Amino acid sequence: MSSPFSPTSGRAAETLPVLVSYVDPDLRFRFANQAFERWFGADPQTLAGRSLPEFFGDAKYRELQPAFQSALAGRQVAHSLALTDSHGQPIFGQMVLVPQVAADGRTAGVYCLITDLSAVHRSQKALEQSEALYHSLVDQLPMCLLRKDLDGRFTFCNRQFLEFIGRTQSEVIGRTDYDLFEPDAAGKFREDDLRVLAAGTLMEAIERNQVEGEKPHWVQFFKSPVFDAAGQAAGVQVLFWDVTARHLAEESARESTALKRAIFDSALDCIVLIDQQGHIIDINRSVERVFGWSRSELIGHSIDDTLFTESIKQRQQSNRERYDEDLEEGSLLGKRVEIPARRKDGRVFHVEMAMQPIPYDGKTVFAMFLHDIEERRTARREIEQKNKDLETLLYVTSHDLREPLRAIRSFSQLLGDRAQGRLDESEAGFLRRIIDGADRLNQLLEDVLTLSRAQRAANGTDFIDSRLVVMEVIRELEVRISESGAQIVVADPLPAIRVDPRWLRQAVFNLLVNAMKFRKEDQAPEIEIVPYQVRPGDGEVTGLVVMDRGPGIPAEHAERVFQLFQRAVGRNVEGTGAGLAIVRQVSIRYGGDAWYEPRPGGGSQFFITFSSGAVSPPE
Repeated sequence: MSSPFSPTSGRAAETLPVLVSYVDPDLRFRFANQAFERWFGADPQTLAGRSLPEFFGDAKYRELQPAFQSALAGRQVAHSLALTDSHGQPIFGQMVLVPQVAADGRTAGVYCLITDLSAVHRSQKALEQSEALYHSLVDQLPMCLLRKDLDGRFTFCNRQFLEFIGRTQSEVIGRTDYDLFEPDAAGKFREDDLRVLAAGTLMEAIERNQVEGEKPHWVQFFKSPVFDAAGQAAGVQVLFWDVTARHLAEESARESTALKRAIFDSALDCIVLIDQQGHIIDINRSVERVFGWSRSELIGHSIDDTLFTESIKQRQQSNRERYDEDLEEGSLLGKRVEIPARRKDGRVFHVEMAMQPIPYDGKTVFAMFLHDIEERRTARREIEQKNKDLETLLYVTSHDLREPLRAIRSFSQLLGDRAQGRLDESEAGFLRRIIDGADRLNQLLEDVLTLSRAQRAANGTDFIDSRLVVMEVIRELEVRISESGAQIVVADPLPAIRVDPRWLRQAVFNLLVNAMKFRKEDQAPEIEIVPYQVRPGDGEVTGLVVMDRGPGIPAEHAERVFQLFQRAVGRNVEGTGAGLAIVRQVSIRYGGDAWYEPRPGGGSQFFITFSSGAVSPPE
């Protein structure tokens, strides 16, 4: 049973040794204050709807029944009674029953006030003290109580009402609503009074009120006629309390629900709510658009029989049953998977699905998120076919171009050997340029093929020790390292990386060769290979850093050197300009990146990173 009392007035009322309740004509509780819990250990919330015999017991109810019958007949009753509290101690009290009686003689309800008079129950002044306490109670009640005569003049009001309107008692008693409120509000109050007097019945409502310059507030009120001893209407009695906080909370909840619904319906992906038996509870508009069903056609029907194919039906049922029995997330719960789905016209297409258990109306249901990926699958197939076509084209082009290249180089070399001593220096230079050009073009073709293969590299299924790969590359370059006098330091340990070892070897090979090629004149290369230190925002990555003490790269070329066939130096240094492009392509293929930074103290730092998680196949 919720209390309409504000916190301040509620605390004041709880200091009084008084039980306050309101019962309906069937003598069932509609309201009880917190004193019930202190006296009897009864939670007021649990009293709603309980009858007086249920609470007091049959014996005590038979004692009290005449008093309540008298109150139901329209008379105010004072009755002395003895009760027993939750500790078995006697309570001697004074009960005052105040009826609310309609014009037809029917009582709308009875206010029951029980004052603990244990200390003075033998006193002859018990009734007077009870009445005094009654008036004190009315003044302390955390709700507004007032009475008006037939002309609408105030004849009584409690302290809470005076505080509510910011007036004193002398400013209220004898005045009308028109003296205290804005004309529109006063007119509304007077109309309600006359309606209650004419009907002789209780009026109950929640209405909005606003004083100029202040925020609006909402009150819940009970308004009933007051009758004199002759049964004639003598005025109206009003009981009301502020419910602004409750009203605003309910309004906020409605707005929140509306907002959630708008978001739900505007989502581009299909969202389906189902119960644990697979019956559809709700769908958003995207489901209607993608599947072709209307909302009314799907609600209450099985998702397995409408949106899914037979091949997935059993799997879905198994997942729901496993969660229901063991709260276990089955093979589909919490994961994104591709499954076949079925439109209303029977056409099968593929969706990406995620299924998540969520609370809904006190029970667990499943939210299913379905994304149409048919266009993506088609595009993937087209890309795969184009990649195959490109691979074939590159292979054929490489093979067909290399045949005449080999012929050009071979015959040029043969011509040089046969004409040795008969060509002047200029002619011999032309011949050397032909041979060098053929060699360079052959290397360009090889680099293009390598880059193409790196783009289509297979997934790395296992983590490999990158230090073992680095040491293999160093052994492979042993002759070149010896010729250049390079000093290479390799950190121990280096990280484990999930990558195809062939492509990690290619990337490390290219970086080491570059470090030995691009060095300061008359200075042996100094190279260091260390683990990559993950930086904030990197996510789940790992990698290597190859550092040297070479001339470095100008800032304006730091990105350009990773582009195919782009170089930051002239033709006097061997190479095609594809080495770093291949390094970056390998790192990107495995979920990472490659970049350059200047090394503190001079030189270069080349970073290459890889995802530390699983990598999806190329699309």
